[in-house]
Amino acid sequence: MTGLEIGFQIITENTAKSLDEKVRIMESVAPSWNFIVIFSAILGLALIKHFAPKRLKIVMSMLYQSSDTEKMTREWNPLTSISGFIIAASYIALVSLLIQKSVLIYNGNSILYGGCDFYLEACVFTSAYILVQYLFINIYGWLFNTQVASQHQAITHLSMATTLNPVLSMLLLVMAFYPMKIFAITGLVIIIIFTGVRIAKTFVEFQFFIKGETLNIFLYLCTLEIIPFSVALTMIFRMIATDSVL
Repeated sequence: MTGLEIGFQIITENTAKSLDEKVRIMESVAPSWNFIVIFSAILGLALIKHFAPKRLKIVMSMLYQSSDTEKMTREWNPLTSISGFIIAASYIALVSLLIQKSVLIYNGNSILYGGCDFYLEACVFTSAYILVQYLFINIYGWLFNTQVASQHQAITHLSMATTLNPVLSMLLLVMAFYPMKIFAITGLVIIIIFTGVRIAKTFVEFQFFIKGETLNIFLYLCTLEIIPFSVALTMIFRMIATDSVL
């Protein structure tokens, strides 16, 4: 037996006779329902822009421009319109998805936080948070006869949601392919900045609308805006760190 035959035998004697095919799992790519949520929000905004571009522009501008809310709501109230509902629903869907993705990225527990069950829980939590806030705004306006100021506050919140929706959509598309902590932090910082701008604008406008004491307005905003938002952030951080909100 020649050296070439011996070498060939050594190489081939332990070679597997068949190759087993294995499916390659790409864990870094988000599941399909993530894309359905994102593209549904983008589609909703595109439909509003197509059928009511002027109204969309008015709502978006209210976050950074002063406007006559009372005059606008006599002609068209975004809070009770189909456009307002689509914007609010898209905002809830995108913020909830950002919460789900952020908790999953930091915690790494895909069994608890990787499925749509936790996303639906986040949607319920976000919806309840916004609904309770809206109800308290209206109750406060009814009790203290500040309906115009309260309505303006609610519309400003809707304006913030309108501005944030395309920003969050693009960010979540990036996170779907690159689930990195830096993008989760970026999303949180963006929401905090926009919320801070909205609260500051509401504080200034409340002084103009109701001409009340500055301390009372500050306490009102702390009770209705700052404290609930801080509690929500704390719950998310505790969920990431300890798998519990308590």
